[in-house]
Amino acid sequence: MTSRTRNRGRHPVDDRGEYAPAPRRRHSRLFVILAVVVSAVLVIGLIEVVLLDLFSSRGSDDVFLQPQIAVTPGSQEAEMRARLQENPDDVNAMLVLADLLANTGRASEAVQWYEKAVQARPDDVGLRVAFGRTLMQGGYRLDAEIQFKKAIELAPTNPEPIFFLGQLYQESDPPRESDARAQYERVIEVAPESVYAQRAKEQLDALDRAS
Repeated sequence: MTSRTRNRGRHPVDDRGEYAPAPRRRHSRLFVILAVVVSAVLVIGLIEVVLLDLFSSRGSDDVFLQPQIAVTPGSQEAEMRARLQENPDDVNAMLVLADLLANTGRASEAVQWYEKAVQARPDDVGLRVAFGRTLMQGGYRLDAEIQFKKAIELAPTNPEPIFFLGQLYQESDPPRESDARAQYERVIEVAPESVYAQRAKEQLDALDRAS
């Protein structure tokens, strides 16, 4: 029996009866399969990340991918000025503009718009308080005191203007501690369960520690 016959089914031989190297197709197929599997895993992972990102961007009203329009202070300010140019008596636009100006460090200009708004709505307690806080921020303490007192006159049981009047007295130079205490105590009396009552207690404690 020849060597070619003896090696049948085992290893391939060449024409001289010597062993020939086995083909590498099996290894190549393994590398291809492995590459396909790795690619599939990566693609599936990427799809999951994208889907999670898309679904997490859904709002509470369940609107899918609703575009978000960012309103910057500058654009809102321009809008309010345009509204006032079209309608000089638009009090709501005055208030929004005044608030924007006050929150961006332009208290003196904000005061001008608050004055116009107060003239249009003299009995608006919230407006008086906002105006008083802006005046206090800008260093117009006497004018701020007037606005807070007017707000208290309009709504004697509203703790907000009472608290800020007490804060105004506390931050005066020199501090008017007795007047500040009186206002904080009044806050606790008229609205004991309010947030301002809690803040008033904290300020009273601070005054006690400082004395």
